[in-house]
Amino acid sequence: MNIVLLCFGISSIASVSGLEKVFVSMANEFLRRGHQVTAVWNDEQGVKPFYHIDDGVNCINLGLGKIKAPLAFRIIREVNKGLRLDLKNKVDEYKTQLLCYAMKHSLSVKPDVFICYEFNSVMVANVLSEGEIPVIAMVHNSIDNQIGMLTPKQRKEASRATVYQVLMPEYVKQAQQLLSTRIEYIPNIVLQVKLEDHADLSIEKEQYIITHIGRIEGRQKRQAILAGAFAAVAKAFPKWILQFYGPVGDESYKKMIEAYIAANGLEKQIFFKGITENPLKILQHSDIFPFPSAYEGFPLALTEAMAVGLPTIGFRNAPAVGGLICNGENGYVCDTKNEFAKQLEILMQSKEKRITMGRKASKSMEKFAPDIVWNRWESLLEEIAYNKK
Repeated sequence: MNIVLLCFGISSIASVSGLEKVFVSMANEFLRRGHQVTAVWNDEQGVKPFYHIDDGVNCINLGLGKIKAPLAFRIIREVNKGLRLDLKNKVDEYKTQLLCYAMKHSLSVKPDVFICYEFNSVMVANVLSEGEIPVIAMVHNSIDNQIGMLTPKQRKEASRATVYQVLMPEYVKQAQQLLSTRIEYIPNIVLQVKLEDHADLSIEKEQYIITHIGRIEGRQKRQAILAGAFAAVAKAFPKWILQFYGPVGDESYKKMIEAYIAANGLEKQIFFKGITENPLKILQHSDIFPFPSAYEGFPLALTEAMAVGLPTIGFRNAPAVGGLICNGENGYVCDTKNEFAKQLEILMQSKEKRITMGRKASKSMEKFAPDIVWNRWESLLEEIAYNKK
């Protein structure tokens, strides 16, 4: 089967974010399963994925860079938003025309299916498919923050896709309320970690580590909540440190947390560590993985930490997070910042709870094993290809 993956509406394919990781992982896996795979993205010329993509994948960078629509189109778009007018989005049309033109001159195979990683890709695939080639659209965040942000006209365009894939079972009904096409639940994969490679939470240590991995910014990831929770108990736990890994998405937000750290005299207990190319090693040496996100689609960092056997803490009302953490079993879910801090203190106090919850966290990730998830994708692709014929 000729599978074409499209990924246009992102900052850069060289990013270390989860969407880019899934994009490359899918391309490599479909190639391994015997398909012909073309991975298409649009970035500055010469930019390649941060994650390793196999040589057998046909990689196409359209090389247009960031597409900037004419000022008049952008003004009309903002007026439409402000007045809530359901008019044609000239910015969407402009981007789609440029991307389609570049695709027609770059794509040498006839696809059996398009798999689109965001709405920009869906618009392009809908044009190129001409109603003949199946289009699978993926939602890589919560429904409210992806489909919910589309205008009625954009949702109509999105509904032209053959299937919309969502990452959590509770997202199916939410998506069905917004789109008039088939909605299919398929989660992301979670690499399974051998027992001998789990974090060893039973040993006595000179230093215990709380780890968070994620883009440093305050709207979604909210590291300041974790810094505040740790600061409330840090003096009572001198052997514990908190470390943040990830790219900086908001420099001013990072500086605000750094100022808070300095004001509380915690420079020797809270650290920003930057980007890591080996998150597994970091997680293996950690003891707790708190995750204060406001929303997620299917958080790779959280599920990877759980697979390593780390207890977690998150917020009950955070999409995906509240569905992955079973309160009191494989971690804690909280309703308030104060409760978040209290549960963190409980885990820091109790080795037994960390061990028990960590084991259950790892067990709960088995249903997301790669073969299980990729087989679901394979079944969907075969069904769509069969129906097309």
